[in-house]
Amino acid sequence: MDPILADLALWIVVVVLILSAVVLVNRLQAVLKAATSIPPRIDAIAGVAAAASKDLDAVAVLLTTQGYIKSVKESVLDYGGSLNAALPDY
Repeated sequence: MDPILADLALWIVVVVLILSAVVLVNRLQAVLKAATSIPPRIDAIAGVAAAASKDLDAVAVLLTTQGYIKSVKESVLDYGGSLNAALPDY
């Protein structure tokens, strides 16, 4: 093989390797940037989840209220049947 062609082939391989390394470093930086953006988003989601769980604490009160309404309705029914037609069963 001609020494000039061998040197040219070697330079082509070197250039391709350098370009590949530059692209690889660029992609790794993009992955690192994406990975470092995750924790603030997790903290924001955790804050919303904590607020939502506080809202769900009222569900137990609603269930208690529903039972209370049912017992009041039953006690009022002792005084007449018209309330039974006016209020639906819960």
